[in-house]
Amino acid sequence: MKKQRIWPYFLIAFCFTLFAPLPLLPFTPFYAILYRRTNFIMALWISAGCGFILDLLSMSPFGTQALIATTVTFFLYRYRIYVVDKPVGLLSYTLIISVFLTFLNRISCFLHDPTFPFTLKGFTTDFLLLPLADALYALLFFSYPLIVYRFLKKQWFRFHFLKKESRKKEEESIHGI
Repeated sequence: MKKQRIWPYFLIAFCFTLFAPLPLLPFTPFYAILYRRTNFIMALWISAGCGFILDLLSMSPFGTQALIATTVTFFLYRYRIYVVDKPVGLLSYTLIISVFLTFLNRISCFLHDPTFPFTLKGFTTDFLLLPLADALYALLFFSYPLIVYRFLKKQWFRFHFLKKESRKKEEESIHGI
């Protein structure tokens, strides 16, 4: 079995973590891809590393993002077998992971600051709009570039093959005269 690479997806998520214009959960699509392509122990370690990176960049107490990422990995890794390896599968799995990450983040915010408000507007934003935006982010930045790459690769091979065929026909017509 060919070893599948995950580092390009990590680089996309890491760059989006540093330079994101929107307040999304940047590693959520990477977690979905990570769960599909690695074993459980490796997924736990890599998600802890991603949580550590988020800890370095966040204002929450140190270690909470790593704990949340490993907890989500621990509970949602087993559901990877129910998700198809298509863009819609990545979209739906990212949506589920985003909901659980948001839920655990809200609990940790409430534990560290009991006066943290919980309103209908906050619920709508955090549990409906944010997961949908994360799923759209997964589709646009993780699925579509791969689809475009495969399409261009196929077109290039087709063009290259047709170019060779046309050269053969030209040589045959020149030598045939």
